[in-house]
Amino acid sequence: MHQASSESTVLTPVKKQTGQHNLEPQDQWLSTAVARVRQPIEALFAWIEENTGIECASKVRSYNGLMVHVFGKLAAALFFLELFTS
Repeated sequence: MHQASSESTVLTPVKKQTGQHNLEPQDQWLSTAVARVRQPIEALFAWIEENTGIECASKVRSYNGLMVHVFGKLAAALFFLELFTS
């Protein structure tokens, strides 16, 4: 677990120590719980990137330009979502 400066707690999976064959049951449970929460979020962002190319912002030169790029791409993702799920 990592403590962020804004009083938020970030839960991360537990890694095995060098030479450790299995995780303790509570560590395995925590890692599974974190993965179950993280996987759908990662899938959503992968879908947004696949359908909009949101990560391609190399020509953006300002904060305002970045905001236009990001929110424009998110609007396009919502449009695609509505178009293909209706």
